[in-house]
Amino acid sequence: MASSFKIKLSSGMKPYVGRVVRNGKVQKAFAAQIGTPVGACVRSSVRAGMGAGEIKNAVRQCAKSAKGTKLSI
Repeated sequence: MASSFKIKLSSGMKPYVGRVVRNGKVQKAFAAQIGTPVGACVRSSVRAGMGAGEIKNAVRQCAKSAKGTKLSI
């Protein structure tokens, strides 16, 4: 399992070095169940020459399908 480190802030606003998991069960489940389908939708709906607002709306429409999804780990 790959992990990296990141500077985080505690509740008392003091910096500390925290571990960040990148290849865990939850991350893999998210990629398979949400990331891949939503990414494919975005790729198919975004065209060359679109403005920033149009791209943002396309991404929002694609993300609506995954909203509220419970991950099966």
